[in-house]
Amino acid sequence: MASRPKRHEPRPEETATTVPVGEPTDETGRGPRDAAPPGPERGAAAVPWSWKRVLYTAVKWLLFATVVILVGRVLLTQIRTIAWDQVQVAVPFAVLAGLGTVASKAVAFMPYGWLMSRFCSRPRWPGVIASVWTAQLGRYVPGKIGTVAGIVLLFRRHNVPGQAAIGAVFVADGLAAILGAIIAVPLVLWEPVRRHVPYAWLWCLVLTTVGVTCLHPRVFKAVANAVLRRLGRQEIQALPRIRDYALPALALAAQYVLYGVAYWCMARALAGVPTSAIPVFIAIATTGVLAGLIAFFAPAGLGVQEGTFLLTLTQVMPKPEAALLIVVMRLVLTLAEVTLAGVGLLVLRHTAVRPNRTES
Repeated sequence: MASRPKRHEPRPEETATTVPVGEPTDETGRGPRDAAPPGPERGAAAVPWSWKRVLYTAVKWLLFATVVILVGRVLLTQIRTIAWDQVQVAVPFAVLAGLGTVASKAVAFMPYGWLMSRFCSRPRWPGVIASVWTAQLGRYVPGKIGTVAGIVLLFRRHNVPGQAAIGAVFVADGLAAILGAIIAVPLVLWEPVRRHVPYAWLWCLVLTTVGVTCLHPRVFKAVANAVLRRLGRQEIQALPRIRDYALPALALAAQYVLYGVAYWCMARALAGVPTSAIPVFIAIATTGVLAGLIAFFAPAGLGVQEGTFLLTLTQVMPKPEAALLIVVMRLVLTLAEVTLAGVGLLVLRHTAVRPNRTES
């Protein structure tokens, strides 16, 4: 009778965990299946972070709701006092206001395109235009990252690395904030402001000097990387040179000027504001845009921008007409952004390029 074969006992080295072919491994040769489950310490560390995120989100929404309700009530109260039978709209100036608003948003692609050439190979201009116009709707997403995420995703369709897109967006937004502060500084010398701000000329000089200093690449890079480290993002290694700022700065300044002139055109259409108020309206519009950009809790600056306009415009025109102007211009701005985004989507359908799968 044949003896039964002995049972094979696997040796220790045969029981080691193997990684399937093609599965990535780390430096120790272990794959993702060998990763140890999170221990109690790791889980405990994640709890405070989640509560911080919840608290941060709750505070943002609370601030946003508070500002919108307060500003909305003031605007509604003032608009109710308008004698509508006496309102006469100068249609040509209203049309110019709409065209100026569209133009101010249409040139927004220029700074991104010029700055992106410094970080990587820039896509063709139709792709840049379509991507930026479409991504502008991201301003209405809470969190101030909608536009950045939109530009990164849309430029990725044109084989632009994510880090290059983030760098261009970060530099363009930082440059926009600094230029906006410089353009808005003369508002400090305005008579209604001088009455409440002592040594206004000194503040104007100091703020202008600080703004111009921050435009220097070394200063800007240090500040930008400090912010990126705070946000847990990769630092910017190369920045545009001083001469590379010229065209983006002109385009950004044109945006502020066009929007300020558009605001004055609508004010002229509704309340007959004189032409001499155009410089003041440019500074006021720039201040409102800058306040909305800084307000981290307000999507598209909703509430904050209107509140800033309400505080300043009432110095140059009656409060009811100023409230009506603010509401009308917000509607015009939103319509302009939606229109440009629709055009951008149509262009994207004909200009998008699939990413190269062989690239890392």
